[in-house]
Amino acid sequence: MPNKPICPFYGKNDDFCDVGCGYISPYDVNMIIRYCSKRYCECAKYQELADRYPQKDMLLVAAA
Repeated sequence: MPNKPICPFYGKNDDFCDVGCGYISPYDVNMIIRYCSKRYCECAKYQELADRYPQKDMLLVAAA
């Protein structure tokens, strides 16, 4: 299976996006399948966080 892009905010912590952190609810599973892998640019939470953390700050997010 080839590597697919994954949302840079996935599974980091609750300060970024809580999907993939701690308890994973049925809603989270749906979001992971639908958006977190490959289509994350369509996710409203990703768009909000991408606006909040400009490209230069994405290295900090990736390290979190």
